[in-house]
Amino acid sequence: MMDAFGCARVVADVPATADPGVKVLLVDDRPDKRMALTSILESLDIELVTAQSGIDALRMVLIHEFAVILLDVSMPLMDGFETASLIRQRKQTEHLPIIFITAFSDTDGQASRGYALGAVDYIFAPVIPAVLRAKVSVFIDLFKKNREIKRQSALLQVASAHQVANLEDRLDRLLSRLNVGVYRLTRDGILISANTSFFQLFGIDPTLLLKKIDFPALYLNEVDRTAIAAGLDSDGQVQEYHVSQRRSDGTFRWISLSKVLIVDSNGVQYIDGLAEDITARKKAEEGLIAKAEELARSNAELEEFAYVASHDLQEPLRTVSSYASLIAGRYAPLLDDKGREFFRHLVGGATHMQVLIRDILAFSKIGKLTTKIHVNCNDVMERVIFNIEESISASGASVTHEQLPTIIGDPVMLGQVFQNLICNALKFRHKNRPPTVHIGVERKGEFWSFSITDNGIGIAVQHFEKIFSIFQRLHTREEYAGTGIGLAICRKVIQQLDGTITVESELDRGSVFRFNLPFTDLKMPLAVSDMLTVSHSS
Repeated sequence: MMDAFGCARVVADVPATADPGVKVLLVDDRPDKRMALTSILESLDIELVTAQSGIDALRMVLIHEFAVILLDVSMPLMDGFETASLIRQRKQTEHLPIIFITAFSDTDGQASRGYALGAVDYIFAPVIPAVLRAKVSVFIDLFKKNREIKRQSALLQVASAHQVANLEDRLDRLLSRLNVGVYRLTRDGILISANTSFFQLFGIDPTLLLKKIDFPALYLNEVDRTAIAAGLDSDGQVQEYHVSQRRSDGTFRWISLSKVLIVDSNGVQYIDGLAEDITARKKAEEGLIAKAEELARSNAELEEFAYVASHDLQEPLRTVSSYASLIAGRYAPLLDDKGREFFRHLVGGATHMQVLIRDILAFSKIGKLTTKIHVNCNDVMERVIFNIEESISASGASVTHEQLPTIIGDPVMLGQVFQNLICNALKFRHKNRPPTVHIGVERKGEFWSFSITDNGIGIAVQHFEKIFSIFQRLHTREEYAGTGIGLAICRKVIQQLDGTITVESELDRGSVFRFNLPFTDLKMPLAVSDMLTVSHSS
């Protein structure tokens, strides 16, 4: 059978399981030798292609892929060595296995020349069939394995490309749902690529040619563009830079830009970027800032109102209380028991209102605490004890305190905390035992932990949080006097000093009020065994 180039072609009969895709090229100018070699190889699972000259062989290697070439050395016009040399010069066939077949002995030096041209083997006539089949079979197996490797590699490449495409598609869909624009620019600001969200974000027609989009023109502020360029040059990336950008329809949006500088293998620089619309977030932040400013103004006005109202109410209440006391004293003989009781309630109510107004005024002033200085708590405690010495004596109480540290705070406000807590311990004392109050302190990490311990009537667990709220009382005024503001003042002062206050208590056993204040290195704490306990008792 003749092929398209006029070359003889013999296809061996192969079983159904044979691989017809494996081809072997037999090149020999003599028909009898081609027939002999064909009969030797016909039992192999191959497609044997024959060529009768070197020129025919070159044509065959252009259109077929061969597992091995059996090449006669001695041929007219172009011998086997010249043919092998030309096959080796072609990139696709430079590693194609070639077995030279010749009737000449090795003494002619032809074998050495053949190996120099890249031959993998050299067979001398007469050819031993089993040897030839064995050698050809080796290259057939190698060809099959190599082809399978190539096939698997191609499949892997296809699968990998498909997976990459799927991942890119999923990422693009995800970023689109998140309304995140992904784009690439040149250093000159020429847009190279962009996803759908990018066009939607900036209101750009997606059918517009990328090179016609002037990305730098989208910046509202040239300072932003300069700052981002400087960040890319210095750090190679810019994260979360918020800019106001102009859309193509003339509207403006707040955009969060993240950019990174990329350099390809040719040294060309690109900018990969992410753009996210944060206009809603910016508006919310502006709204929160406006609300905070409005709240600050409202609080300042309320504080001012509380101060003015308290001050203005003091004078008429003093007048009511004074005249009620004068009438009760001067005209008491003219009044019956009911009348005198009415005046007592009148004077008591006016006095309670004065105390309440004074406490409200003190509570409102806490918000004005802005200056913090170094405060020696021992000095504060001495002033507090001096202020309430009469109450301590009258109740038969024992008040002691350890050596206290120096902290950062306000001495007047801190003194008010100590005084309120000690006075509460004296007020809510147990009727069957004299009151004892101890002020302790210990270092806990970055805080001083103060404790005010008493042996009073105690507090139920369900009221631990309630007692720190303003105007919250657990007893009637007939049982215990007060306005319900003292502990609220304590909490507000401690919070102003960046601390916390809590209570531990058991009914009929007493209470422990604890508050933590930030530590300062101005004074190091003494060892517990060296602490001085100062006593103030009746």
